[in-house]
Amino acid sequence: MKTILARQCLSPWPLIAGLVAWTLTAPPGAGAQDEEAAPSDPAAGIRLGRVESASRLRTNTTSFFMPQQVLNEGYYVDDVDVDDVDAYFWHIFKHLAPEIWVYPSENYYYFADCINGRQVWGNIRLPAGRRERGVLSFGYSEFTEFPSGYGSYLSRSKYFTVADGLQLKKVDPLTWDVLYNQRTVRFHLHSLSQAPPQSFHVRPHETFIMRTFDESGLQFFLLFNTRSNYFFWVLNEEEKVPDHFSKLADDILVGRRTGFAFWVDGEQPPRKVLATIRKISVTRNDYYDGPFDQLADNYVDQTQISKWMERAIPSIKGRIDKYGYYTDVERPSRVALSCYGTYYTQADILEFVKKAKASADPYHYISRGGVPLPSELAAAYGTNWARAYASGAWTNLTNRARPALPAGKTNAESAPK
Repeated sequence: MKTILARQCLSPWPLIAGLVAWTLTAPPGAGAQDEEAAPSDPAAGIRLGRVESASRLRTNTTSFFMPQQVLNEGYYVDDVDVDDVDAYFWHIFKHLAPEIWVYPSENYYYFADCINGRQVWGNIRLPAGRRERGVLSFGYSEFTEFPSGYGSYLSRSKYFTVADGLQLKKVDPLTWDVLYNQRTVRFHLHSLSQAPPQSFHVRPHETFIMRTFDESGLQFFLLFNTRSNYFFWVLNEEEKVPDHFSKLADDILVGRRTGFAFWVDGEQPPRKVLATIRKISVTRNDYYDGPFDQLADNYVDQTQISKWMERAIPSIKGRIDKYGYYTDVERPSRVALSCYGTYYTQADILEFVKKAKASADPYHYISRGGVPLPSELAAAYGTNWARAYASGAWTNLTNRARPALPAGKTNAESAPK
């Protein structure tokens, strides 16, 4: 989930009236029990990962309680013009705590605001590669629970710099003070280990790329298959997993909160491979739209993600920066590692995993979201296979590179979100 500055990103928690900006200030899964659910209680669901209290992100946090009527009260507030980006940024910034912690690994601090008859979702971000130059990004838009594509909805964004009266002061690589309008807020960016997984084996033809922290609260390993050149995502169970899971089949678990569907592969020990996510989450751009938009940007020199992107999609070689942002398109955009399918129903999940397991390489099938390989399309469409593939009907975001600008035209900057 992203802002309009790239992949539109907004948090789905409508917060109290005027607002309380929030990015997982309660630990993921706050309010959930710290003990394993009793097997005799089918309503409790399956717990994965570490569940002891010691694995909380911050020990002084509690569950998050939000009275519903306070949301309605917020809808009556109209003391700020949400169309005015500068005014609305100050409205948000002045409500932030003096110190805040940002967990998502692309450094987004999400908020939601119930105001003037709208739910406004947005984020403040200190983008890696730009915060060092004094740039803060701010974006927000009107949330729609059931997007239909009709109507004109609020959507605004802006990069704030010293020209706008905003200053960024580096305390250390992951701690930054933001000074604006005579107020200072300290941002603590999350220190995320980039050690290879310890809870399962990385196979000889696989490479560990990075650990990530998704805005859903789940953490992931990004792996790369060096034999067939594709990415896939595996749940990080070495940390607390803030969800309960329903067992859809012997080898399929579905998160009750996130909707993430995992295929439990046949490795020993088994791995939970992210197979498919809710289509509605992608459509409305909520924080369950998958881990594609939370790469470990603070560790880009270590992960060398662009090298692996170019290996997976050779046509983008020389067209992206080290973060994976295109340098030859008008609007800042990034290679999206959405290496999983989407579903509407449980039957869709079962069918997707069934087809993956029946394929020559289940991980590759999952990585391409079930999109047929060119050889498979050729068998089905004959000489028209290339046209069918290029139409986009059979492609997901990792199968096809974005078109380049005309010769001689380039982006002035490669702008993270």
